Amino acid sequence: MKFKQLIKYSFAFLIIITITTCSQKSELALAFKCSNTKIESDLKYIDDIHKNYRISYPKHWKSSLYFDEYQSDIYLADTTKSLTSTYILNISQKKGNIEFNDDLKEKIYLNSQNQQLEILAYNQFNFINSPAIYVHSKGFRNNFSYQQINILKPTINSFFYIKIELYGDETIDNRLCEAIHYINLLQELK
Repeated sequence: MKFKQLIKYSFAFLIIITITTCSQKSELALAFKCSNTKIESDLKYIDDIHKNYRISYPKHWKSSLYFDEYQSDIYLADTTKSLTSTYILNISQKKGNIEFNDDLKEKIYLNSQNQQLEILAYNQFNFINSPAIYVHSKGFRNNFSYQQINILKPTINSFFYIKIELYGDETIDNRLCEAIHYINLLQELK
């Protein structure tokens, strides 16, 4: 009898842990107040050319790889939708070190100013178990209202630069939260 109760309670505990873990939101999702975003479940993954990182994304999306001696990029987009109904993801690992200090913040503000973007938020958060920053900007591009979220995350002798681009004003919050969901699927392989 005690063994059956132990199994019963262990199983119940496992279910509670699973539900709790699966329902936890990332700090970035919390920052942008993401709720129940509809996410595609038919995914595939792509590794960067150097096999340093991997990201999962819907099977029908278009992907593109780029690399040179300083960086390795993955570009992702749902090309079955119009530009104002989707978003563009760029995940890049670049050689070099970055430090979260006033010099970096000043460079980011100057870069945004040069691109004629207004910074809405600049915050530090935890991303893939280490400190990162995100910068949320808005402006106009190609005759559309435009929003951009840049994420910087240091790694050993390199850093991730992740960019989410959103054109137009329709369903911005849903598109942004969907993009954040896929960004959170990023895996470091080395």
